[in-house]
Amino acid sequence: GFAATNGLFRVDADVLWAAVGGDRPDSPNLTVDADVIYGRGTFGVRLYKDLFAHGGVRRFALKYDIQIADLARFTRKPGLWDPIVGIGYHHVGEKFEAHGVVEGGGFGVGSDSEFAAGVKLDWKPVKHFGLTGGYNYLQFKFKHDAASRTLEVKQTLSGPVAGIGLYF
Repeated sequence: GFAATNGLFRVDADVLWAAVGGDRPDSPNLTVDADVIYGRGTFGVRLYKDLFAHGGVRRFALKYDIQIADLARFTRKPGLWDPIVGIGYHHVGEKFEAHGVVEGGGFGVGSDSEFAAGVKLDWKPVKHFGLTGGYNYLQFKFKHDAASRTLEVKQTLSGPVAGIGLYF
């Protein structure tokens, strides 16, 4: 992730890639591989003290590759580019930073709808280095037509966030 502010304006960006897979050798033989690509970029303006309104884009792509027994392999990569709008709280201190974000998006452009929220606390024990921890939540719904069928996805992803920070 990346964030920068000059006091009045704020830019935030996050990128995530994850790959998971699994095989079931028993009858019927099943192999599933999935790659998730996630990105988010926003530009915000200060409304009052530590409160910012922002807008931007979220990218979510899921590549899945499924093989069942000797049937034809099924591979697709539906991807979404969603416009997002939201509000964020960003308090930046010398030793601690607190961040909270609530966003909505999709609006039928990429996904039918999406909602995201997250909280994060950064601790900076020494100059230019810190630890971060928090929790993120993302819920979205979209439809994807493939092979004369419609795949409808209603997904909720949530979980803890941990990392290191470099501050300049």
